[in-house]
Amino acid sequence: MSYITRTGNLAETPTLREGERGAYTYARVIVSDRIRQEDGSYADGPAIAYDVAVSGNQAVNLVEVAERSGNIRVTFSGRYRVTEFTGEQGTRIQHEVRADEVSVSLRGQSVTVERNARSEDSGEDTPF
Repeated sequence: MSYITRTGNLAETPTLREGERGAYTYARVIVSDRIRQEDGSYADGPAIAYDVAVSGNQAVNLVEVAERSGNIRVTFSGRYRVTEFTGEQGTRIQHEVRADEVSVSLRGQSVTVERNARSEDSGEDTPF
């Protein structure tokens, strides 16, 4: 499994879920790279959807800010896996990330940060 860090936009507001090990969510993040052309201009590359699994307090905070602010730009880092499957629409590729870190990007948006009295994520088990 590889490790990846990417920045993109939430496709929709994720839903908070509760499991045996606590809160978690799956966020679909759409990333489109800018590709430099031969003439020096830039064009949008193909959009890639990442299914990002987020757990614990990060999941709670991500869902809360997405519900409040809508389609936000986020940065995520974590273990990355690509799977291929065949369905009714042919062969599809799924990009999955089990996030260690999720944050709101400051590019093109502003945020308000409130610090917790103590970190609730230290040593936290993930439900995945």
